[in-house]
Amino acid sequence: MLASRTTSGRQSAAQPQVREAEYLGPDTGSTSDSSAFAWGWWDSLPSRYKIIVGTAVSFVICNLDKVNLSVCIIPMARDFGWSPTVAGLVQSAFFWGYMLCQLPGGYFNSRLGGRRILPAGVLLYSAATGVVPWVAASVPALCVSRAFVGFGQATAPSAATDMIARAVPPSERARAVTFIFSGFHVGSILGLLAAPWLIGHYGWRSVFVTFGALGFVWWLWFEQGIMSRITAEEPDFATRLVSDSRRIAPMTDADSVTHASSSVVVPAAASRPGTRGAGAAAAAAAAAAAAEPPPLPWRAFLRSTPVRALAYTHFANNWFHYTMLAWLPTYFVDTLSVDLLHASQTALLPPLAGIAASAAAGAAADALISRGVRVPVVRKLAQGIAFLVPTALLVAACTPAVAEDSGLTVAAITVALGVSSFSLAGLFCTHQDMSPKYAPILLGLTNTTAAIPGVLGVAAVGYLFEKTQSWEAALFLPSAFFMVTAAATYTLWGRNDPIDFDAADNSPFKFESRLAAIKKALDDAFDFGLNPSPGSAVEWEVDVPEVRPPPPPRAASSLLGPLADLVRSGANSAAASRDGDDEGPASGSVRRRGAAAGASGSRNTTGSGRKTTGGSSTGSGRRSTGGSQGRQSTGGSQSKTNGSGRRARQAQAEQEEGPGGVWERLRSLLGQPREY
Repeated sequence: MLASRTTSGRQSAAQPQVREAEYLGPDTGSTSDSSAFAWGWWDSLPSRYKIIVGTAVSFVICNLDKVNLSVCIIPMARDFGWSPTVAGLVQSAFFWGYMLCQLPGGYFNSRLGGRRILPAGVLLYSAATGVVPWVAASVPALCVSRAFVGFGQATAPSAATDMIARAVPPSERARAVTFIFSGFHVGSILGLLAAPWLIGHYGWRSVFVTFGALGFVWWLWFEQGIMSRITAEEPDFATRLVSDSRRIAPMTDADSVTHASSSVVVPAAASRPGTRGAGAAAAAAAAAAAAEPPPLPWRAFLRSTPVRALAYTHFANNWFHYTMLAWLPTYFVDTLSVDLLHASQTALLPPLAGIAASAAAGAAADALISRGVRVPVVRKLAQGIAFLVPTALLVAACTPAVAEDSGLTVAAITVALGVSSFSLAGLFCTHQDMSPKYAPILLGLTNTTAAIPGVLGVAAVGYLFEKTQSWEAALFLPSAFFMVTAAATYTLWGRNDPIDFDAADNSPFKFESRLAAIKKALDDAFDFGLNPSPGSAVEWEVDVPEVRPPPPPRAASSLLGPLADLVRSGANSAAASRDGDDEGPASGSVRRRGAAAGASGSRNTTGSGRKTTGGSSTGSGRRSTGGSQGRQSTGGSQSKTNGSGRRARQAQAEQEEGPGGVWERLRSLLGQPREY
């Protein structure tokens, strides 16, 4: 059993002697002792270094699954008869999912921790890679599969940014970022080496199956070999990795020594016994952890000029990398007239140069910051080198003197892609510099913009080359333009000082109030009085004419009884007709009376909100309110009598109405409003 560690991930004072006795003791020849000695260096690493190594390996697999199609696209296009435009469309499908998942990925990384999201993303894009051989015959199905690969890989950059912000102090941040993101270059190298060999021996389908299986192997190692140990030995540090990032304090250099594993990091000065204000600082930190985190300031992010400048810088950086990564093997096959194997081997040179440049950029940036150079100066210097030097080399590659010499062209492209890796010490560190709390969300926001070159740029290169037959116009010059303008944007408006987005302006935009007004107007226009506006009331009245009871029966001996009844019935009908003429065209029509302002837009509907006033003692005076206007069925009130009088009055009403009146009654019964 290995010796236990302190919560900071470092060994106690007595532990080196224990490890020395354990690993350097007498050789018993046992397999377990030799294995323990071989892995002693790994066990002695602080936990944050193990996480950095594990994340970097995941980035290797990530780019294996990304670069495999740029190699396999050549035999696949030959087998399926794809044009350059279709090939560009298939390669750009990866970025559909990559762009859509940036903001959700940043949000869930911030809430749940990159330690949880990264393994889930690896499983997703590994599975989507493995099914490509079974869906490649259908271009739509293949595009969907590649979109899921992009969807899973979209979580990787924000997950790495989140874990670095949680576990790595500022003085080590540039080296951590460059080491992790250098995994992309290693993945490109391995993919460009392994894919042609697998294609030559087993066909292009074996590439996707092999690379997809590697993701599942990594998941087992990361979960069982790294995180399970950290959870068992350093539970506080494991809790910090999965807590809501808004509940934890930023990592500092002092915290990396004394409180690296604390779930809520408190200042080192406040934690020492006897320090003035130690109890107050600890109480304030505990209260901040227990309090409900503030809502995400999305509007403050969008209003921030430094965030917008960073988004465009990220866009320009990815335009260069995505278009070159997707089309470089095809470019070498077309311009150097070599086979796929030699083209892939030539494409290895830029990633190798990128690894060397990344290591130099990270070490130089951290050294300058440690010597007192301001962080913004270091970041902008690194980003200026990452953009301006490659621009000069791409422009040189377009000149006849360089373009006609294949060796000079390869050298210019190699150095350009290598030097562009200085961005890892520039823009990729800016998210943590501006806000460690919201670093994964900020990266998701800027990476959403930066995914557009993958969707449009990769396909645009294929289209432009098909139209112009010029790699310079399709591949080099657009990247040079974006990098020059982005270098100026980052230098003028970029910022690497901390920004308190919680205190920034997060009020609604003007267009939001306009959209709310439009929505309210539409609701008022189409709710038909079912949902009156707040502060208003609607009172509905239905005027029901008084229905006179039938006359009492008369004695049979009276000879004038039937004649008197006939005269009285005619008088009643005439009076009802005069009443209807006085009230308007529709006697008994529904009248609406607004009890407060704003009720005029409401309307009554069939069978709802009816209030009967002046009702009779029997049900004979009730009106039918069928139709959207709730009008009376003509003659309906006259037919609600008893016995033979009801049939007589109905027949009399039908005779008075004529064919038109009967038609009106049918329309009313069918729920159609009467037209006047």
